[in-house]
Amino acid sequence: MALTVGTDTYISQADCTAYLESVYLSTDAKLVAWGTVTSGNKDVLLRKAAKIIDRQPLTGYKSNHTQAMAFPRITYTEGSPMDNTLFPSDEWYDPKTVPDAVKYAQCEIALELAQGTTPASERAELQKQGVKSFSLGKLSESYTGNANSLLSAEAKDLLKPYIGGGYRID
Repeated sequence: MALTVGTDTYISQADCTAYLESVYLSTDAKLVAWGTVTSGNKDVLLRKAAKIIDRQPLTGYKSNHTQAMAFPRITYTEGSPMDNTLFPSDEWYDPKTVPDAVKYAQCEIALELAQGTTPASERAELQKQGVKSFSLGKLSESYTGNANSLLSAEAKDLLKPYIGGGYRID
């Protein structure tokens, strides 16, 4: 089944590949891994990545209650430190398009998923299963915090403005 932008993905496979090729060297292991994945499997990875994004604790709410995916989102900006020409202070911001950062985060997550069973992904799988520490001979590792192991560092940075954090109590 082909991807449908706005229904099961934020970005097309071709646009995702173009983005990845623009930010990674052609010899980078991540990009090489992406290149070995079949087109059908890239669709699967992009769908999984979109679902991972949609399961995050996102700020605001859907722009249209009938939209299939979490973005675009309506958010409230109060005294926003952002550019006040784009986000005037103290008002609702209702974008009609998905931010590029969300699309690129989806690509970064799909890229991580494409790498398969690397030591980093094995650690992420252990954390996802709730493992706090393990030992093997003299080697031991401990995991702390509730960091979302499904998001790469790049994806976390890209999604930072859209992920809910603390809440103000008046």
